[in-house]
Amino acid sequence: MKSTHFLILFLIILSGCNIKDVSLHSNAEWAFPLINGNIKATNLIRESTSDAELIISQDGSLTLKYTGEVLQLTKRDIFTPIPGGIPIPMLDTLVQITLPNVNNVIIKRSVLNQGNYMISYSHTRPENIKLQFWVPEMSVNNEPLLNIFDIPYKGILPVSGTSSKYSLNDIVLKPINNKITLRYIGTNEMGERFKITAGFFSFDQIDFKYIEGYIGQNVYDIKKDSIEIDFYTGISGDNATIDDPKVTMTAVNSFGFPTKALINQFVVETNTGSVNFQSPLLDAGLTFNFPKVTEAGQSKTTNYVFDKSNSNVKDIFNTQTRRVVYDIDALSNPDQVQDSTYFVTDSSKVTITVTIEFPVKGTVKQYPASKIFDVDASPLSDLEEGGLLIKTTNLIPIAADMQLYLMDKNGQVFDSVFALPQTLIMAAKTNALGVSTEATIHTQVIPIPVSKIASWSTAKSIKISAWFNSPSNNLPIIVSARDDIQIQVGFIGKLKI
Repeated sequence: MKSTHFLILFLIILSGCNIKDVSLHSNAEWAFPLINGNIKATNLIRESTSDAELIISQDGSLTLKYTGEVLQLTKRDIFTPIPGGIPIPMLDTLVQITLPNVNNVIIKRSVLNQGNYMISYSHTRPENIKLQFWVPEMSVNNEPLLNIFDIPYKGILPVSGTSSKYSLNDIVLKPINNKITLRYIGTNEMGERFKITAGFFSFDQIDFKYIEGYIGQNVYDIKKDSIEIDFYTGISGDNATIDDPKVTMTAVNSFGFPTKALINQFVVETNTGSVNFQSPLLDAGLTFNFPKVTEAGQSKTTNYVFDKSNSNVKDIFNTQTRRVVYDIDALSNPDQVQDSTYFVTDSSKVTITVTIEFPVKGTVKQYPASKIFDVDASPLSDLEEGGLLIKTTNLIPIAADMQLYLMDKNGQVFDSVFALPQTLIMAAKTNALGVSTEATIHTQVIPIPVSKIASWSTAKSIKISAWFNSPSNNLPIIVSARDDIQIQVGFIGKLKI
């Protein structure tokens, strides 16, 4: 975390962020400021990654959070409307119909949604008749579904027709052993009963607002997804480590039946290959909480947190992670409970979210960062002698070695300030937890050789390279929202007489 943090620090510094003229307190007769800025840790972290969200906790600690797309399974995915269109013949005054088995669901009680039904009839009696049609297992407002038709004789036989469409919306269906009964009674004006020549029950579709009953074992394909990790972009080898990364899988479930996640794939892709995610939690199986029948309409949340104590997450996320790939299915009724009453509502769904958190706590070794910025060094030609003054006030618990390269108008390096990089940013003082407690101030004047003043004054840009290192004890440090660095950079010296 800190390595990426400091990369952005120097991108901001070297681009001249908020540069203002500054009074350099010195006995020098002349001063030329280059940089005077304040860089906050939060800004550095936000700019270190484009894919992550920066979370600031109440204690000021910082965490980078990557979130995958929301994976969702809805009622439509597991129970599609039953298509109609084919009339069901009523060959007798009582016909029993077995409901189609959709996804191993046996309905005990349901509330229908949308759709329409119709009754068709034909008879050869030369008289007015009355036809009563009902389904004992269907009710409206607690009354059995009943339709009565007065069919007049108009001198032409056979007499046939089809009723208007009747809505199925809000009809309560209570099958018995997954069966319903179609019944009719035909009577003449004398009250005599008879069978009609032909009768048909038809519907355009049957859909459900609510289903209660046995829901068997089915596998539902949710989705394959991936999370891009740009935290390690530009980092090579083991130059940076995160002490306590976490992966959290959150399921919000309003289906009224037990569900188990089937993890088909859960891997971390690195620069060198793929590493399987491992955890006893995965071995045991991930099951999701679900509402009971009395809690229909509610949602239950289940969180699975994978950290360094129960998985290999720390090891695999410190191997140059580039992408996390996961493919999840859902298994209903994983224990195949037979005598069960579960439910599905029209709005039922399960959503699964995978998040990856990188607390800004870890170590960094010789992590390189550099940036080129334009300068006008021509005023140096008026110096008789001078030096480069760098003053840093650092509240971030990490130090950096620096090298400054002078470049000509063609962008070619023609000199450097040091023979070897020097430590110019000192780590802030920390407590036992690795949290900074006091800023460290460092001021250093680097003499400019008289023989180089003329050539340095021709510089059109400066490239500053930095290599960052955790404290020598190599214990993880924590970057907080209040942490920042104040930097002043300028030339000082004596003018020519």
